Amino acid sequence: MEGDSIPIKNNWLDVVLSEIEVNRPFAILGAKYNGDKWDNFYEQIPISLLHHINGNAIYNTSHALLERLVGQLEVEAPCPYNSIPYDYRMSQMCTEGALGVVPELAPKIMLNEEGKNITLSDNTETFAKWWDQHSASTPFKETPVIHNYAATNLIPRHLGPEYIIHGAKLYAPWNPTKIKITLVIAEWFFNRSTYLLEHLDEKDHPFSEVIVMLPPTVEANNNYDEMSVIPTRAQHRSAPDYMDLCEADVETDWFMMTNAYHKVASHVDLMFVPGKFHPVVPFTPATYPFCFRFPYCKENINLAQRFFPNHNKVALDFDVLYNTKIRNAFCDEWKERFGPEGENLYKGRRKKKKAEGKIVGPSGPTGTSYAAYVFREKKDKNYKFTDRSLYGARDPFIKVFAREERLDGMSEELRLRELQRNLTKSDCNCKGFESQGECEGSGLGCVWRPLFDSCRPPELMDGGQPICAQSDSPTTAPTMHDPDDDTAAPSKSPTPQEKSDPWFASLFKTREREQDKEKKPSNEKEKKPRKSVENTQEDIEKFMREDSLSDVSIEGDIKLADIDLESGNGGLDETQSLNRSQNMREE
Repeated sequence: MEGDSIPIKNNWLDVVLSEIEVNRPFAILGAKYNGDKWDNFYEQIPISLLHHINGNAIYNTSHALLERLVGQLEVEAPCPYNSIPYDYRMSQMCTEGALGVVPELAPKIMLNEEGKNITLSDNTETFAKWWDQHSASTPFKETPVIHNYAATNLIPRHLGPEYIIHGAKLYAPWNPTKIKITLVIAEWFFNRSTYLLEHLDEKDHPFSEVIVMLPPTVEANNNYDEMSVIPTRAQHRSAPDYMDLCEADVETDWFMMTNAYHKVASHVDLMFVPGKFHPVVPFTPATYPFCFRFPYCKENINLAQRFFPNHNKVALDFDVLYNTKIRNAFCDEWKERFGPEGENLYKGRRKKKKAEGKIVGPSGPTGTSYAAYVFREKKDKNYKFTDRSLYGARDPFIKVFAREERLDGMSEELRLRELQRNLTKSDCNCKGFESQGECEGSGLGCVWRPLFDSCRPPELMDGGQPICAQSDSPTTAPTMHDPDDDTAAPSKSPTPQEKSDPWFASLFKTREREQDKEKKPSNEKEKKPRKSVENTQEDIEKFMREDSLSDVSIEGDIKLADIDLESGNGGLDETQSLNRSQNMREE
């Protein structure tokens, strides 16, 4: 057991001993990853990682297969496979033996002392013999006594029958006696908010009031009281829609925002620091692979740095729990800086950008700029910001009218043209199914998660095609010697080899803790970006010359191309593709 494996129930050791007796014989008895923070990119995860038993487990040291696997780890000690955690590496061996899937390794670690490429021995046949001999007895078994969450943010609702939890970040749930929260819905026309309101009472949510922001020319619905028991009122805008964050007349101390193209999730799992009840807000690191390669995100950070030059956190608009008093002060300064309707937001930059085309960025205040203001004013003590690339995040709102959102924003001519291109076909998204019946009956192979009441995509063989076609990221929407034990030692003879890093390669070369990142020396920010397969040094330097972003560190070489995740969060939907492979660092 590691230090972050915590017994949470009495008599846990007795139960563990009982599980050992019940499950004999086995080589390893433990838990696969039980959390949900991988769900947004589940189809891209290697089979060996999905099915590996976490190292916090029970090992039968007398089992022949375990002896062989440990022996192979010793053989591989001087070669690149030693860079892979032992528990994951043993899973790779068994997967290679069972399915013939050879793991990908990063070229950067496939070098000898002279910097030349090395060739690894082909042990697939040997691993297959081992697996054929032992697979019938199911050498790797799971037990519900141990759950592996690997640094997933949780509240007590997510805990199940386990006696030992590994890696969970446990927070307090919303307490209605301490915090009142308003929901602000941005509406335009067609009564899109009706669907959200009519299904609101079915949800487990924290909202005590709803405000529907309407254009001045749209008449308010007179039947709000028939749609939900939650008090709902309309507010006609006196400013453009992108100013809703500042213009909403909120009476409670806290509020959240969404738009009429979304519905409230079955469980709005707001999290708070125990005792202090400071809200937990997820953010994405503002780095080149996670943000600056997307024009909207780049501009969003650029504008946020006008408030706090060192700001490096992207907070999605619909993820933030806004404090009304802080919002008021932030908006007063925002309007003073940029004008009552943001008319000076890009003043002085439009001429510079004229030759390059339209500026793709926010038109009004955002959750990211609000977060920058919070940090500058040292009000971050009122919050707990957590890195979603490490600890994950759950969408409080789910988009249900994606095609309508695209169509509603078009002119009549463009709208007709897009309709002819079958833009009205249904979106393909397991996350949109909120019941077990809908999930398992979707025909997409989606899998239901009882602990989280959520639906995830199916697993795929390495290199398989996702169940849903990918689309472009949106810019505006959100012991005795046995011959079978013999394996050849790795050869150090250099051979020509040109191969890109697999997308998950950096999982085993990066710091694992958020606090470690915060302790980095300030001069690290001045380091030049590392050269990666996709983004050369020249590309990034050119990128940095386009705008003043010198206060933001550019780091990481994770391959993210061709992976697009449709977000449930509007406004910054493009950055939702940031919630990626680094979620598994703790693994």
